[in-house]
Amino acid sequence: MEETRIKGAFQKFYRNFPRQEIERAIELFACFGLSQPLFTPDLSKDLIDNISLLLDAYPTIKGQLAPHNEHLLWAFATGDRKIENTLKKSFASSTLAHQALQELIEADLLHKIPSREHYPPRSKGRKRKRRERRYRIQHKIAFSRPFYRFWYRYIYPNEALILSGEGDRLVSLILDDLEHFVSLFFEELSNELLKERFQNHRSSGSYWDRQVELDLYLELADGGAVVGECKWKNSKVCKQTLNSLKKRAAIAGIEPTFYALFSKSGFSNELLNSQCPQLLLFDLEDFKEWSDQEVHRKREKRPYSFEF
Repeated sequence: MEETRIKGAFQKFYRNFPRQEIERAIELFACFGLSQPLFTPDLSKDLIDNISLLLDAYPTIKGQLAPHNEHLLWAFATGDRKIENTLKKSFASSTLAHQALQELIEADLLHKIPSREHYPPRSKGRKRKRRERRYRIQHKIAFSRPFYRFWYRYIYPNEALILSGEGDRLVSLILDDLEHFVSLFFEELSNELLKERFQNHRSSGSYWDRQVELDLYLELADGGAVVGECKWKNSKVCKQTLNSLKKRAAIAGIEPTFYALFSKSGFSNELLNSQCPQLLLFDLEDFKEWSDQEVHRKREKRPYSFEF
């Protein structure tokens, strides 16, 4: 979903939950966000119950959501989302592949995310190696609605389980993969929160090149930069994550002003007690600021994610 829509859509969704249920709101939106009119989740029920409701409505939804080239949507929902990689695996003809992709974009099922990688400057008098000449920067694809990604990752490829009445097996499959699935949406929300904190940013989003990937990379108007890592896991983030982020930023040639870590489950004492002025820590308490409900007691964190 495009950045201009994601924050507002989630905030509207979050209004249906008590302030403290931010984790449940994120998980349900990652799976069923913007699913209407195809499906209306019951927000009084948990994720498993809503998956069951979805499976009951499968024949109706399938009849309404039946574009051409659904196998390509499945490939983007389950792979690395890089366009050329995915098209080569899905089609024998490059022309037909790009035509199919364009149709899905025009149908508002997908949209393109341009890479922020740049080709290295050419050295005068030096001939580039064949591998360098053949390398092509790859853009990525995102689904226009979280629900589409959920459908084509789990529901579409498992029709046999649904029709044979083995919905429980499908639910188990989804739950086993849920942390990984929600992580991408958590990155998108984290990007929006970081943009709030750094309103002088020139560009934002993830970053990838031929060597590394960064969950978050904000370029600031003053020439500075923020790189970030997001973890949607049931365990605390430790210093190893920060060290890995620093190494990948160095490989990408980025010299960050700040390192931002986002965690569903908090941080190790070593990170919480860190005196590093470049380190910013964000957990679910920060996302609760998007609630319309008044907070009665604000929890203090050290170092706390700063506010302007």
